[in-house]
Amino acid sequence: MRPRWIMSPREIAILDANAEALGADMDELMVTSAEHLANALEGAPKPIWILCGPGNNGGDGFRLANMLEECHVVATHDKQKTQLSQRARDDWNGVIHSVESLPEVPPSTIVDCLLGAGTYGQPRGEILRLMEAIPGRPMVLACDMPTGCGSGISFNAFRTVTFEAPKSNMVDSKGQLLPEVGDLFIAPVGWPAGTLDPGPGDLMRYPHPREDQIKGDRGRVLIIGGGPYHGAPILAGMAAARMGVDLVHVAMPSQAAARAKWPSELIQEKMTDGEYISDVSSLVKRCMTGRGVQAMVIGPGMGDNQASMEAVRMLIQATPNIPKVIDADAIKALEGWPEGLLGVVTPHQKELENWIGNIDAVPDLVAGSKEGRVVIRTGAEDIIIGAGGRGGIGKGGNPRMSMGGTGDLLAGCIGGLLGLGLSPWGAARLGVHLMRVAGKLAGDEIGPGMVADDVPPYLSRALITGPVLLHPPKVEDPFSS
Repeated sequence: MRPRWIMSPREIAILDANAEALGADMDELMVTSAEHLANALEGAPKPIWILCGPGNNGGDGFRLANMLEECHVVATHDKQKTQLSQRARDDWNGVIHSVESLPEVPPSTIVDCLLGAGTYGQPRGEILRLMEAIPGRPMVLACDMPTGCGSGISFNAFRTVTFEAPKSNMVDSKGQLLPEVGDLFIAPVGWPAGTLDPGPGDLMRYPHPREDQIKGDRGRVLIIGGGPYHGAPILAGMAAARMGVDLVHVAMPSQAAARAKWPSELIQEKMTDGEYISDVSSLVKRCMTGRGVQAMVIGPGMGDNQASMEAVRMLIQATPNIPKVIDADAIKALEGWPEGLLGVVTPHQKELENWIGNIDAVPDLVAGSKEGRVVIRTGAEDIIIGAGGRGGIGKGGNPRMSMGGTGDLLAGCIGGLLGLGLSPWGAARLGVHLMRVAGKLAGDEIGPGMVADDVPPYLSRALITGPVLLHPPKVEDPFSS
């Protein structure tokens, strides 16, 4: 089994969606979860109450009830909020108690299936009512995570069975388990191979446009490159624009800018440099003016002039709070991972070797940064490495995407996502997925003669290839009644 990292509640939902897209039977996964709970209950004193909330955590509880010879089920709501958990409820033929009609015999053990890892903050509404109504001091087995974990109002479990990976809301700032978790069992539920890799579930990371937004609300990206080459920064800018960012500026030396064919969606950021990049003082000032820029892409087409390398180092040092993609020749300016660099570095194999020698050095390079430092070793398969065991492999797409310019597109794609507010980890995963999908879409329509210029419109189409973005998610309070 591949290693797992400590996952956020949102990431669990993303990976569940990846698993479903890969053909996982979600009902079977729920049954497997319940089997792990049943095993963890072996020897627990009776009577056993199973407390079921309205979501999939409650569905686990109903599946568990069908596996036990004797138990009492108490539900907070009249029906479940998801079809998956409602099917589990419908399969339970026993009595369903409520907070108004609790079982007559008090529990010796309760199974906490009220709220799973996708929740946060203090319990409220019907969830809190039921928690406060539990008589005595029964033992608690938590499903996935104790309800209210870390909020100050929670069950204290003797044991927690969590699925596939530890969750970020069951650990403190130092990564230590919170005391209410008790003994932690990490149980596999049967995610298919490839679930941890970028996939359609990663579309859930994408921020939806709002009806009340104005120009600039969805970010400004600055692409810095060019000199020997003028097409690369244009390609990166086109990809960034197709991510739905509001404004994309491209800065390149004047001679390269004069050769470039400027699409209407890109804004030329004029530089005093003529042949190659050396003076970035005006760009630093631009980053600090008005609403500034929300992301930068540095390197496409830049060349490796020593003055340009020094300019890259100055940009990183002078703008530490702006997330960046460091691509192409700009990687040569890096010595290890520079202090203050937040973002993604995208070397191909040779660039990686020249930079740090071996891919095995990457985990130490990004250690302790949570979602803030990511390396993508680009190639026929993109290898994504983040901190704390985070990882993924980009596969599939179109072999024609090995052509020149696709690295620039990937850098711009990730830069655009950073500009929208995604973390480097989230932007790297989603960017890799979108590039693979766009390559396939473009290849299917255009054929093997497609060129890098053909791909950006398909990046935009790739954003609507999954069901996630077709219907914007409702914003619901998971603790509401």
